[in-house]
Amino acid sequence: MSGVSPPQQAALPLLLIVDDEIDIIDTYAMLLELHGYRVITAGHGADALAKAQQQWPDLVISDCMMPVMNGLELCAALRSLPGGTTLPIILCSGAPERHDLSQSSHNLFLRKPVFFEQLLAEIARLLPPRS
Repeated sequence: MSGVSPPQQAALPLLLIVDDEIDIIDTYAMLLELHGYRVITAGHGADALAKAQQQWPDLVISDCMMPVMNGLELCAALRSLPGGTTLPIILCSGAPERHDLSQSSHNLFLRKPVFFEQLLAEIARLLPPRS
């Protein structure tokens, strides 16, 4: 047995993925975990808000069009929480023309389909440096 211990899970960045399409959640979660991230998921904004209050993420990736609470409403709700103003938020949609993004405080908007390499690069760019 070697003296090298596995990396601490808490040291890995925690990403919150929010989408009402289970295939997207499953795909993103699997790929992001393979790239060294911890992942929590939610099927709509209200679920995501509750999960974020239980376990604060390092970054949020959210669809815009979802039932219960959409991505724009989630973004506003997260921003109102302690620490929410500095939380990196990526919003995604296949129909950006259906959303008024001008009043949203998200960090980045990506049009679906999102290329995974681009998503990885943007996550790395937006995440705060780890100490």
